[in-house]
Amino acid sequence: MDCKIIARPNNSLSPENSLKLMVVLAIVAFVVALGFAHVGAWLVLPFAGLELAAFAYAFYYVYLHSSDFESIAIDGDRVIIEKRSFRETSVTEFQRYWMQVHVRNIGRGKGVVSKSGLFIGSHGKEVEFGKHFINDEQRVALAHELKQKLKSIN
Repeated sequence: MDCKIIARPNNSLSPENSLKLMVVLAIVAFVVALGFAHVGAWLVLPFAGLELAAFAYAFYYVYLHSSDFESIAIDGDRVIIEKRSFRETSVTEFQRYWMQVHVRNIGRGKGVVSKSGLFIGSHGKEVEFGKHFINDEQRVALAHELKQKLKSIN
């Protein structure tokens, strides 16, 4: 393996700490809801339960995607791009000699001036790399680094 680059999300909260935070949120929400119920606003209790259900779903969703990643491996004359998102894994392989790396603008919308995408491909087949894990500046730097590594390997 000549080179391997991996992009993954920032998982700053472990599953154990997520559970601890969820317990603290539940205690605080139910104490406040019980206080309101005690003064006669009992309808606050079901909404506190809905709020906790929404938090629990959000933590669960983050947990499911905590092992997502994208990687680029340069191995001899092959470039292998692997993407994992929850249960889906895709592997795309290109021949190093024909591979092209491009950064181009892909989005202009409400409040967004522009967003770039890092595209790797050859022979009409392209894969976008780092769509969710790296920002525009990192895409440009990674494209430059990939181009240098491909030149130095040749």
